[in-house]
Amino acid sequence: MESFNILLLTVAVTVQVTSHDSTGEPPVQISKPKVTLNPSHAVLYSTETVTLHCEVPEALSGLQYDWYKNSADLSEHQPSITARGSGKYECKAKKGTSESEISASYTLTLQDPPKAKLTVDPKWTEFFPSENIELKCEIEGGSSGWTFEWIKDTWTSEGDSVRAITVKHPDSGKYSCRGKLKNRQVTTQQSNAFQLNVKDLPEPKIQSDWTEAFPGEKVYLECVIQGVSENWNYMWFKDSRRIVSSDETNINTLTLSVKSSHHGAYECQGELQGRKVSTARSTQHLLTVHELPQLKLSIESQWNMFYPTEKVTLKCSIDEESNKWGYEWFKNGGLLKKDKDISFSGNTLSISSAKAGHSGQYTCRGKHLTRTLVTTRETEAVQLRIQDIKPKPTITKHKWFELFYTEERVQLHCNMPGVGWEYHWYKGSTLRITHPELTIDAVSLSDSGNYHCKAQRGDFSVDSETLQVRVQKPPQPHIQSDWTEAFPGEKVSLQCVIRDVSENWNYTWFKDSSKIDSRAETNIKGNNLTLSVKSSHHGAYECQAELQERNVSTVRSKQHLLTVHGSQPTILLQQDPSHAEIYTGEQVKLTCSIQEKTSKWQYFWQIDSQQVNTVNNPIYTIQNATLSQKGNYTCQVRRGEMTYANSTILTIREPPQPHIQSDWTEAFPGEKVSLQCVIRDVSKNWNYTWFKDSSKIDSRAETNIQGNNLTLSVKSSHHGAYECQAELQERNVSTVRSKQHFLTVHGSQPTILLQQDPSHAEIYTGEQVKLTCSIQEKTSKWQYFWQIDSQQVSTVNNPIYTTQNATLSQKGNYTCQIRRGEMTYAKSTILSIREPPQPHIQSDWTEAFPGEKVSLQCVIRDVSENWNYTWFKDSSKIDSRAETNIQGNNLTLSVKSSHHGAYECQAESQERNVSTVRSKQHFLTVHGSQPTILLQQDPSHAEIYTGEQVKLTCSIQEKTSKWQYFWQIDSQQVSTVNNPIYTIQNATLSQKGNYTCQVRRGEMTYAKSTILTIRELPKLKLSIESQWNMFYPTEKVTLKCSFDEESNKWGYEWFKNGGSLKDDKGISVSRNTLSISSAKVGHSGQYTCRGKHLTRTLVTTRETEAVQLRIQDIKPKPNITKHVWFELFYTEERVQLKCNMTGVGWEYHWYKGSTLRITHPKLTIDAVSLSDSGNYHCKAKRGDFSVDSETLQVRVQKPPQPHIQSDWTEAFHGEKVSLQCVIQDVSENWNYTWFKDSSKIISRAETNIKGNNLTLSVKSSHHGAYECQAELQERNVSTVRSTQHLLTVHEPPKPNLSIESQWNMFYPTEKVTLKCSVDEESNKWGYEWFKNGGSLKKVEDISFSGNTLSISSAKAGHSGQYTCRGKHLTRTLVTTRETEAVQLRIKDITPKPIIKKHEWFELFYTEERVKFDCNMSGVGWEYHWHKAAKPLIKNSEFTIDAVSLTDTGDYHCKAQRGDFSVDSETLQVRVQARPPAFLSLKTELIDIMTGDVTLRCNISDGRQWNYTWFMNGQQLNGSSDVLKVTGNEETIKSEFKCKGINTERPLYSALSDGFVANNIIFKRKILLAISGCLVCCIFILIIGCIILKITHKPEVKETPEDLFFSMTDSKNQIISPMKEYMDNRQTELEESQGKAELISDCASAVHEDSVIKESQEKAELISDCASAVHEDSVIKESQEKAELISDCASAVHEDSVIKEEDTSATVANGLTSFKGL
Repeated sequence: MESFNILLLTVAVTVQVTSHDSTGEPPVQISKPKVTLNPSHAVLYSTETVTLHCEVPEALSGLQYDWYKNSADLSEHQPSITARGSGKYECKAKKGTSESEISASYTLTLQDPPKAKLTVDPKWTEFFPSENIELKCEIEGGSSGWTFEWIKDTWTSEGDSVRAITVKHPDSGKYSCRGKLKNRQVTTQQSNAFQLNVKDLPEPKIQSDWTEAFPGEKVYLECVIQGVSENWNYMWFKDSRRIVSSDETNINTLTLSVKSSHHGAYECQGELQGRKVSTARSTQHLLTVHELPQLKLSIESQWNMFYPTEKVTLKCSIDEESNKWGYEWFKNGGLLKKDKDISFSGNTLSISSAKAGHSGQYTCRGKHLTRTLVTTRETEAVQLRIQDIKPKPTITKHKWFELFYTEERVQLHCNMPGVGWEYHWYKGSTLRITHPELTIDAVSLSDSGNYHCKAQRGDFSVDSETLQVRVQKPPQPHIQSDWTEAFPGEKVSLQCVIRDVSENWNYTWFKDSSKIDSRAETNIKGNNLTLSVKSSHHGAYECQAELQERNVSTVRSKQHLLTVHGSQPTILLQQDPSHAEIYTGEQVKLTCSIQEKTSKWQYFWQIDSQQVNTVNNPIYTIQNATLSQKGNYTCQVRRGEMTYANSTILTIREPPQPHIQSDWTEAFPGEKVSLQCVIRDVSKNWNYTWFKDSSKIDSRAETNIQGNNLTLSVKSSHHGAYECQAELQERNVSTVRSKQHFLTVHGSQPTILLQQDPSHAEIYTGEQVKLTCSIQEKTSKWQYFWQIDSQQVSTVNNPIYTTQNATLSQKGNYTCQIRRGEMTYAKSTILSIREPPQPHIQSDWTEAFPGEKVSLQCVIRDVSENWNYTWFKDSSKIDSRAETNIQGNNLTLSVKSSHHGAYECQAESQERNVSTVRSKQHFLTVHGSQPTILLQQDPSHAEIYTGEQVKLTCSIQEKTSKWQYFWQIDSQQVSTVNNPIYTIQNATLSQKGNYTCQVRRGEMTYAKSTILTIRELPKLKLSIESQWNMFYPTEKVTLKCSFDEESNKWGYEWFKNGGSLKDDKGISVSRNTLSISSAKVGHSGQYTCRGKHLTRTLVTTRETEAVQLRIQDIKPKPNITKHVWFELFYTEERVQLKCNMTGVGWEYHWYKGSTLRITHPKLTIDAVSLSDSGNYHCKAKRGDFSVDSETLQVRVQKPPQPHIQSDWTEAFHGEKVSLQCVIQDVSENWNYTWFKDSSKIISRAETNIKGNNLTLSVKSSHHGAYECQAELQERNVSTVRSTQHLLTVHEPPKPNLSIESQWNMFYPTEKVTLKCSVDEESNKWGYEWFKNGGSLKKVEDISFSGNTLSISSAKAGHSGQYTCRGKHLTRTLVTTRETEAVQLRIKDITPKPIIKKHEWFELFYTEERVKFDCNMSGVGWEYHWHKAAKPLIKNSEFTIDAVSLTDTGDYHCKAQRGDFSVDSETLQVRVQARPPAFLSLKTELIDIMTGDVTLRCNISDGRQWNYTWFMNGQQLNGSSDVLKVTGNEETIKSEFKCKGINTERPLYSALSDGFVANNIIFKRKILLAISGCLVCCIFILIIGCIILKITHKPEVKETPEDLFFSMTDSKNQIISPMKEYMDNRQTELEESQGKAELISDCASAVHEDSVIKESQEKAELISDCASAVHEDSVIKESQEKAELISDCASAVHEDSVIKEEDTSATVANGLTSFKGL
């Protein structure tokens, strides 16, 4: 039983559990709930948040609630809800299936908050700064318990109910207020708005056309305040002081009866009536009160006495602008009228043809052109006198010729009694110049003709008598010369020839247009020019002739070109053949030539500075070149004393040795092997021969020889040593053989090895793979080529083929080909390549917010390798860290905003350097820090009016889901569960506030709020849209219904006299405006309006307060007032019309025809134009109501345009230039105004304006552009200015006067040249010369040529101060200023040059120094030395360093400057030969035996001498007359000389002849042995002399051969045994005179010696005489020989004391004496 009970209990429990599982919760008893209220105020407002609570007595958990309002389910399920307006609220509670009863109803009453009202004091619509305004906020039912908020535009502040404002500009805006219940969230509706407009005080402005006035005129000033309709009082000020007027003080017009005291600055100020508001003062209006101007009357001429028919002009001048004044003229006190001779133009009275009756007293006065009542006083009277005399001009001629040459000066002068005359010169009827003097500085052929002058002043003129001028052209010279080219140093002569002319001419020469002065190298004599040629003489030569005594020059001759070559000829040295190197054995030819076209040169050759024995041959030939012939070859060219040279290096070398170049040292059969035979550093063409193993190779198929190349088609037999040899083409030159080159020949073909690295069976794309091809044999120079699937790969000669980044296209069959020459071998292998597998990302996450966890997985399908995984975001690698955790192929993100992006993954093989491509991108969108909540109001009006429905919708902008929505009003929760829409059915003011939508997902909650504004309906205001309240029939009336907010949201309903406005064709409504298009009396009444919302059709406002409309039945009309009216206006004139209409508020519109011109009471056209012509009327208008005036016609035409007539476009200072302003086809009287560079010209002396003429006395300031303008008299009408007339004013150039020399002091007869230079084109100017202030005329010694004054022969009377000035050739009035004076001083004594002598002797010895100095006072002198008439040198110093006998003569120096020269006194130089020194051999017997030599030096002039000895030119020690020389190898071959030294002049003698001992010692011993024979020779000689004298004949006979010889004989007798003894002696005396002197000396010496004691001396003399006779082989007359022998015999006969015993020695000594050695 117990078991059964347990079983029953188990079943019961099971049933109970099952029951609980099926129902969810057990049923509970829930009591009836009760609705309670919070807060519990007595009065609740609709704007408050009221919370209703559903209270259940039991404390049960997990209850849910249902709420009802007026029995309608509110879909609220919270225990507390926010009340939704007034009504009956009920609730019930429920839990699971259990629920309570519905609670008792709770009636909730919510009142609208009271209204706020804003009042304003004062009630103006616009305020000015500093005015006061009071705003007051009132609440219906009282203000107790309320605080106040003030709203200005969008700004809110708390404050009291009253707000006082002192107005400033920032206070402008829309003001409103509202009340706020203390300690409760209750506010009133916002009050009516008040728009506070703060505007600037208007600025008054003075309107008046009066800016200047004259005393007595009426001036009106009007103070205008524009754009303001208020009533103003006006105050006036002058110079800042208030003007007190006797008239009304509030009028805006000030009227002045002008006095001088009214001059000043005027201002006005407005004061607003009824308000203490004043404007600022207006800007000053300056009124200038002019005193009436003073006039001056003058006669417009330089003279006061006039002649009949002469024109007279009187000018009435005003000291101000004359174009505003007209003029009245009076004569002898009466008003002057216009007649046929008298005319008026502006301020000028003109008498066109004067008569005696026109004499009298004249006055004038001014009359204002536009102010006709204004006139000046009359001027002082001017007396006009007119006589009846008519003069005539006379002509004066200066230096007249019956016939003038062109370029000569013709000068005529015209004179007329009286002043003010202008002189006009005419050739025939053509005007030449206006000047008293007609000067033709350079007369031309066209100047021939008849001339007369016209004297004129004004329009009055008289002609002179006629004068004829005849002109012809000067002849033209030409240059005669055969010289067209030369080298420096040559003499060239040119002659200037004038044909068929007999006058005397002076000639001037020019080179390259520059004048040539006569000097040493350019000598001018007469018409000849002789050049000592220099390089500077190259150029074009011209000559010109000037007629003596007249300033007439010919034109220059045609140019004669003289080419002066360079400093030396250009030598061309050419080598043939022109090879840089010549090989030994070749022929070479050197050719020398001169580039310039010239002749007569001699050619000489040198090799390394050594002369070659070729005479005048320009070609040097080497037949067979050797190395010794290389060197520097010089060609010398000579002509006269000029020698020039050019050199070239001739290089000769041995032929070069070739060598074999080839990379081939080994080969396989079938290959092509190339060997090249190379000759280094030689560019010539060679023929080549090849050898193998020393055997010559013939060119055939397998051994092909082309040029220097040997090509082998390799066979095994080609193994061996190769050589080559070259032979020069076109030259017979062969090289030696080259060194051997060895070639090894392998077996049949190479063994190829092909390897892959890495050696995987498959390669992934992107991997690197390398294929290596090699040859097993030791060989080189193979080229490697690769093929893929039989396609060639572009790799050149690389045994390794590398695929850096494998691609699928690179898989295939790879073949390595090896090539060398034409031989190709190959081997292949297969390369397999595939793509790495591609991973992909698996994940459901595509978007997330920061903080969420996102997982991504990288998956690789169908691959067994082990991979490492890498993740990328936006292509950047991701590192594993907390927020980006990577494990295996998974990536887990702790989401941040930075995780937004595109994700990729990539795998890399763990065993190979292989990476897959990246996976496709997986995009993860990471939203901002929180979702973007969109809270939308429907309708979306900024303000909701009470009673309207409004719906709030909450949504999330991002694409996301699973969010819950909750609502709050002013932070109080609203019982709506997960509903994104909140609806208000009937809006009340209490429902306005801050609405918040909360969105939740998981733990994340976000919110967004919006202000819901609910307001009362706006109030309207009705107003009449005009400044006036009284209207006229047909006038348009506009009523405006105004809101205090935007009116475009509202429509309008209109009411009249309390009822809806009925349809009326005259009344139209446009939005807030009611328009009565044409008012009638019946339209009067009370009008109201109300607003109706355009889009919210149920919303309407209250009606406005009524507005009373009054309409009268009167229609006015405007009238037009005209100012200064003309039937015809000129353009730019002023047209002024004024329109006036009774009443206020009128706008005036001026029309031309039907075109509106301006809206203003006045129509002023300040500068009327042609387009302004037409019919005008004005329309008075206010609103749309308008009335037209009568029509008025305005006619306009354009003022005529003046133009300037004048031939003057350029002028010089001092000239008279006349410009005329011409207006064509117009008859009115005009006043003319002139302008220069746009500035007005005032009439004065140098700018004289008469009528329409402007006469300029030209100054430099007159340079510019001239215009003229005309103004119509008595009207302010001006023409446009004329087109500009440009006048260029040249300042006369500044001349410069200089003396054309380096010196200022001149001497009589010297030539002086003064040059007057102008800094511009000189061909436009002539020149006038002045001396000591007076004009200089041409006289006998003074001539003028162009700008040059020449004094051909200076005199003391020519001294003085000279000036010059330029005179324009065609404008004779134009002259420059005079130059500064140049002082010319000419002395009256011609000095002579002084010769200064240095160390002077009456008699000079040869080789002494003679030195002179020539000096002349002054500067610029050149000194020329002359010997007799022969010129020597040009230098102030003349020195003869070693005088000779030929220098004897008379010397003088010539000082020269220019063409002036003076000779010095003559100085005689006498020269005598120095005494001769004789060297003789004095050798004793003992000296003969010892071998020594004794020499003696003797000077026979009777003075004591010391002696100096020389051996081979070197001075020896000692001063004795005897020199002993020790015989040795050196001394017997040396030359000895001597000379004497003395302490008195001459200080030294002439140097003796030289003596050489040679083998004299040996020869003397032979002579001693045969001395016996010499005695016989002496007697035979004497006998021979006697016989010769007796038997002498004219023919020259051979002299019998002497048995003995002298020193002289040894020179001529070739077969003499003594020839060797005398071989160093000079053999011939070239002049017979010398021989005669020698024999004469011998005879004299014998005759003078009367005390000779030894026969030895006589024997010597006789021997010398005989030798002299023997040497004379050219004496033609035997008489001379006989005389010489007779003298010798006489000398022997006189010697009677010769001792017999001394004969032998004497003869021996005589035979060994040598004179002259």
